[in-house]
Amino acid sequence: MALPASVLLRRGFVKRCPVCGHGHLFRRWVHMAPDCPGCGFRFHRDEGQWLGSWFLNVCVTQGVVLALIVGLVAVSWPERPPAVALGVAVVLAVAVPVLFFPFSRTIWAAIDLAMRPLDLHDGVAPGVELEQTAPRRGP
Repeated sequence: MALPASVLLRRGFVKRCPVCGHGHLFRRWVHMAPDCPGCGFRFHRDEGQWLGSWFLNVCVTQGVVLALIVGLVAVSWPERPPAVALGVAVVLAVAVPVLFFPFSRTIWAAIDLAMRPLDLHDGVAPGVELEQTAPRRGP
């Protein structure tokens, strides 16, 4: 039985390798290591690999900005001028993608791994468990 998608995604949400759960995948905030330091998993599996993480980042940013604008308008209408909401939305539209970037990378690596399980060309070190074993029952 392969690792469930919930385990892969949980690891992705906390910026860990979806295969082994190892952390420290980023040298700096936006510079991800090409391979996992724990198991050797190559994060860039195919051409266009990171388009999904960019799309995820854009969707999260749009969701946050839209929620903020709707919330500000609902709470403060008509007293607060719309320029304040627009200013805060612009700041969030710039800040959220930068802050969410490493999370979008590891979450997308987990999603990709859930959709396309590991094969021999993914560079995982020998001896790394690719499957979760079920506990034995009975004698």
